[in-house]
Amino acid sequence: MVALAAPPGESLRRADRWVVDHAGAESNTCVGLARLGLRVSWVSRLGHDAAGDRILDALAAEGVDTAWVGRDPHRPTGVMLKDPAAGVRYYRAGSAASVMGPEVLDGVPARQARAVLVTGVTALIGAAPHAAGLAFLESAQGLRIVDPNLRPGLWGSDRRSELVLPFIERCDLLLTGSSELEEILAGTRGAGGADGAGGADSTEALARRAADCGPREVVVRGATTIGVLADGLWSELEIRRGAAVDPIGAGDAFNAGYIAARLRGGAVDAALRAGARCGAAVTTSASDTGGFPRAFE
Repeated sequence: MVALAAPPGESLRRADRWVVDHAGAESNTCVGLARLGLRVSWVSRLGHDAAGDRILDALAAEGVDTAWVGRDPHRPTGVMLKDPAAGVRYYRAGSAASVMGPEVLDGVPARQARAVLVTGVTALIGAAPHAAGLAFLESAQGLRIVDPNLRPGLWGSDRRSELVLPFIERCDLLLTGSSELEEILAGTRGAGGADGAGGADSTEALARRAADCGPREVVVRGATTIGVLADGLWSELEIRRGAAVDPIGAGDAFNAGYIAARLRGGAVDAALRAGARCGAAVTTSASDTGGFPRAFE
């Protein structure tokens, strides 16, 4: 999407100029991974308009391969408005991406990729994208990664748990927030904590219930900790949240740092620290990706 925001400290209603940027859960993560030195491709569809041109130029400048981004001559590129007073508002109904189906994967070498990522946004913007996301996960032979990214105001938001759960069932690595994971699992039955590990509502218990659905590694972001269930073992990292210019995009940045570390053979603890650093860095900028570091320090 094209993202429109007022300068920091101002409202869209009163600002005499708006800041133009690009945004989107998967593309944000792609930018982060590219800045950390990984080869990344983004698969999507944009309108054949100036907004789409701007997004392609911005992603190409970041080193993201856009060879499999289609252009729709009849439907526009999606738009997001960010306003401190009103929050985030999406304008994606009828957009080019909202009608992309499994055909968008034609020619995409998903089976050869070391990892693929789909988020719940793809599941929620339309029936065709939902089908495309499932097909992408089912065709992949490498690490299959999902971030539920539950969002209001989209085509499938009223059924978001129902629509996103099939993505989780098909992934190997789940990257999620504690509240959204609790919402998704509310309608499922799981074993919860085992051998006295955690209570029914503990983060660890949620992670173990999620693992029962299929993922072999579950990362759960909370308010003060980030926990990981990997190889049956639970570990946590305490985090401190400083003052944020704009927290939007922090989860995508965390994902990029964590994924990059794990793909390079890093241990869980190192991946957690890398993700936390990247997430914190992004909050220092009004852009979803502007504050992302270009290399691990």
